[in-house]
Amino acid sequence: MLYSVFKFIRPLNIVLGVLTLFVVGYIIGPIQANNFIYLSIVLVCYMIAGNILNDFIDLEIDRINKPHRFLVKHDVSSIIIILAIVLLICIGSLFALKLLVMAKYIALLFALPLLISYELFFKKMPLIGNIVISLLVASVFIYTEAGLTGHVDITMKIFVLAFMLNLIREIIKDIQDVKGDSSHDYKTLPIILGISKTILVIRVVTALFITISFHPSYIDSYTWYYSPLIIITIHLPLLYIMWNLRDNIASKDYQYFSNLLKLLIINGIIIIIVSS
Repeated sequence: MLYSVFKFIRPLNIVLGVLTLFVVGYIIGPIQANNFIYLSIVLVCYMIAGNILNDFIDLEIDRINKPHRFLVKHDVSSIIIILAIVLLICIGSLFALKLLVMAKYIALLFALPLLISYELFFKKMPLIGNIVISLLVASVFIYTEAGLTGHVDITMKIFVLAFMLNLIREIIKDIQDVKGDSSHDYKTLPIILGISKTILVIRVVTALFITISFHPSYIDSYTWYYSPLIIITIHLPLLYIMWNLRDNIASKDYQYFSNLLKLLIINGIIIIIVSS
């Protein structure tokens, strides 16, 4: 039971989020401990609240797509779930008030409204939902810099690449979940366009990602080994995914590609640390 609760909050995603804070702090240099702690508390509270809200709203869909999910396997009172979500959002928002002005705005006026509206509305829409959740994930970089320095000059380029990698992953996840989503009137990209055309969209985004990551503004910003590292640890695995992505493969294969993309995001964080 405790292990199920632990998995319920998506610990790997939480660790990745906090690791991103450390990476940005490392790039920027000396930081104030209080600011870093407040940033971490807000991020963790919002992420856990978002994960719980996602599972609560998608309970019936998860009975088809993800029967291993905590709320599918365990009968938890709706009141307890809603109270937990509200409590986490309140705690996160209280600590957000202690952040520097720009980070406060990003947390309270950008991230929180988008998080709630994504779960309630946008996730059912083709591509818009994918873009919104990818913006939220990538915004951790600019949110952290804003919270530590009051501006977002250094992390904007990282934000762009992180957004595109997450967009690829989110669209692949929609293909994996197409059976459950279609049974509940979701209008995701693979439901609207079909899987073959959706894969074409993924390949276009991948080509854009590779092109942008080779732009001089990136190459000139990092050490010489940025290029070989990104080619070996991100570009080649991406090309492998694109080569094997087909409309007639099993759901477990889409899950594999989704997990591999999460690993590529970790690779990207490591590249930033090594190449800065």
